[in-house]
This record gives sequence, structure tokens and C-alpha cells, in this order.
Amino acid sequence: METYPIDIAAEQVVQWLLDESRVRPFDLLVRATRSYQAGELTGGESASLGEEERNEVSDIAEVGLIEVAPRRKPSQWILRVRVEDDIGPRLPEDEPVPEGEEEIDLQTFHKQFIAADRGIAEVSLDAESPAAKAQAERVLEAILTDRHQRGTGGGAG
Repeated sequence: METYPIDIAAEQVVQWLLDESRVRPFDLLVRATRSYQAGELTGGESASLGEEERNEVSDIAEVGLIEVAPRRKPSQWILRVRVEDDIGPRLPEDEPVPEGEEEIDLQTFHKQFIAADRGIAEVSLDAESPAAKAQAERVLEAILTDRHQRGTGGGAG
């Protein structure tokens, strides 16, 4: 599979998926998850800590991920919306960070990651062939032209 960055706002993709799900059943497989990743503190955060403290403290990021694939041949392409929000340092005695992925619904993903305007969002496409990429681009075109009627005045942008 080859990965392509997609120049569409994560908010637009998620809003289109929400609107489309209200109009008719998806011909797409849509999966939303939330997970947590531990990492090392950055230089600025760790500068005031001693070496022992630096080894004990980890930086935690909350990651929201939506994966969209065709229902008939899900391995041909996958459109991903990934939002990563650094939620800060964590000491060993703090409440444990949940392990693994937690499946969430689109509304929860929208509320917690998109509407809350959290973190850094990126949209990408993995396609197994040029034909698969062309098929995915039809979905991207539908997202860009957004035929749904919303009272917010939103549209392609």
C-alpha cells in the first residue's frame, strides 16, 4: 500500500461522515477509536526535572482515529483521520493510562476531537493500486462537494 497525504480538513471529513450516516446506510466501513500513547518528555518539559524523575515521568498523548474503507473490498484503500492531542506528563503513581484501542462512535469522535478543536489532525489515504486510489478519490470528491444541507453555512473549504 502507498500512503498519500490528503489536503482536506479533518473536520470536513468527519462532518460529511456524520451527515451521510443520517441520509442513508453507508456503503463504507467506518471505525472510530481512541487510544493513549506514552512517550518521552520534550526538552523544555524535562529541563526542570532530575535524571531519576525524567526516567519515571512520561508524556501522554490521546489519539483519535477514524478509518474509512469500501465495504466490498476493504483492503483496497483506507482513508484515515488521525487526531493526536498531547495531554501532558504522567507520573507512575498517577491513574493508569488505558491500554489498547477503545472503539467509539462517530458522534463521540466528533465531540471529543473535532468540535473540541484538540490536537493536531491529519488526513491520509492508503491505496493498494492506482485503481484503488481512483476509487477512493471519488469518495474524497463527494466529501469536497458536500451535497448535504446544513444550517451552519458550512461547505467545502
